[in-house]
Parts: sequence; structure tokens; C-alpha cells
Amino acid sequence: MDNPLISIIIPTLNNIDDLLQCLSSVKDLDYPKNKIEIIIWDNGSKDGSQAKIKNLFQEMAVENYFNLRLVESSENLGVYTARDELIKHIDAKTEYILSLDDDVVLPNTGLSEMLKVFEQLPRVGIVGPRVVYYHHPEETQHGAGLVNLWLGKYSEIDSPRLIECDYVIGCCQLIRKEVADRSQGFDRDYYTSHGEVDFCLRAKKMGYKIFCQPEVVVKHKVDKGGTRTMERLYYLYRNKIFVIKKNASLLQKITSLSLYSVFWIPKIIVNSIIFNKGINFNELKVIFKAIFHAMINRTGKLT
Repeated sequence: MDNPLISIIIPTLNNIDDLLQCLSSVKDLDYPKNKIEIIIWDNGSKDGSQAKIKNLFQEMAVENYFNLRLVESSENLGVYTARDELIKHIDAKTEYILSLDDDVVLPNTGLSEMLKVFEQLPRVGIVGPRVVYYHHPEETQHGAGLVNLWLGKYSEIDSPRLIECDYVIGCCQLIRKEVADRSQGFDRDYYTSHGEVDFCLRAKKMGYKIFCQPEVVVKHKVDKGGTRTMERLYYLYRNKIFVIKKNASLLQKITSLSLYSVFWIPKIIVNSIIFNKGINFNELKVIFKAIFHAMINRTGKLT
């Protein structure tokens, strides 16, 4: 069987050092370089990323990559709008899309091992690895994701072997190209956070299967527990409700959103008070704005 053409898509913003390490791991993949297309979407970086990417691509060009391309945006379109744009730029002959965050480090066999899942099992649409913390590689950050739309609850299984699931985390997803075509790409309403969950759930509705392959271990440069900024909290809380509203049945929406009103919102308030060791009115304002915007369908970037 011939090696299929793979398009690797990476959105980036002011993160050149991590991006260069990510690209270094891409260069080390045990996959024919003439079957790899790399397209980077720069969301308006101000750290000189564009020049350094172009220089690196000039060096890599002699290795006979299928295509190397930088797309420069004058504004920050967010992670999932950028990914949606990137899909439009990939080559027509592409069979699989490897969607990456700019701060992940791949093992050299990662791509070929994930491809085997598509070859060995029917109706596979998306495959993801086990993701560990870069500075704490003994700890799993994300495994096989599960979504209970009746409860509006996410959970994960840190399985030691290949497992079917509801979603795999967005920092590293290997996607069958026809899934992106049939689903019309990533939903831009999310801007960032939870867009990969929505994408996987829509793929499942079309009859594709989602798998986590934990034998492939990807290192992700994020802090344990994640960053807690006002902007991040806004998208996390707003977009989780979007996932329910966009993917649940009417009865599931009634059940899960009712439970959110009774239990989830008070829990969020308590967690905020505990984390901040007191009432942080600015944080609570952002959280309630996120919930309100979710209910009135205020989508896209926070303005």
C-alpha cells in the first residue's frame, strides 16, 4: 500500500520557540517527506515568528517535502477558525490531516502508528494519542474523552490500549480528510476551547468512529491544571454549553441544562471562591457573561 499524502496543519501565535521544537519533531517522523505537506497559519504574531518559519522552511525544502507553506493572518482568528481556514488550504490529493497545536512534541513513530488504526479498523474517522505533560511525562494530560449529553458531563479514560471514545483532544488529531469535507470543517462559533469535542461528536453522528491510541504518546507544553485567565474561563464555560446545544437531542438539552442551572453554576461559584480564597467579582462577572452569551448564542471571539 502506498503511503497516503498527509497534510499537517498548525495554527500559531507568538510562540516561535515551541513551534520550532514542534516542527523539529515533525522533521523526525518516520514517514516519507515527499508525502508530507506542512501548512502553518500565523494568527498575527509579533515575535518575529513569520521570518523564522520562512527561514526554516527554506532549510527543509531540500528534504523534498510535498509542500511547505506559511499563511499569514493580520488578526488573531482563534484556534478553531484558523484550523478551519487551514483545511481550505490543503492539497486536493490529501487523504489525512494531522491537526497539531504549536506546543506539542511528537514521537518519531507517532504518525505511522496512528495511521495503522485507520488501516486495521473500519469506519475510523479520527485518531488521537495519549497526551502527557511535557515537564511531567509520567502524568497523562488527556486520554480517551467521553461525553454524557444527558448530564452535560465530560470524562476521560486513561486506557493502556486502543479504545473507542467520543472525542480526542485537539492538540493532536489525525483526521480522515473525508470527515473534514463532509462535516464542512471546524465550527467557527467556538473560536477556541471545545471545538475538537464538537468536531468529533459531529463525525460520530455521520457514522465515523473515534479512537484513542495510547501507545502513541505526545508531549504537550501546558501547565498542569491549565492556565486560568479571564479569557480562557470565558471560552471554557461558554463553549461547553455550545457543545450541548449543538449536539444534544431536545430531551438531553432539557435534562443537562436544567442540571447545569441547579448544580453546575453553584459549583462554578464555589470553585472560584476556593481557588481565589475569596470572592473575585471580576472572575464571576466573566463566568456569568460566558453563561449568558451561551444561552443567547453569542458566538465567536469575545469582544
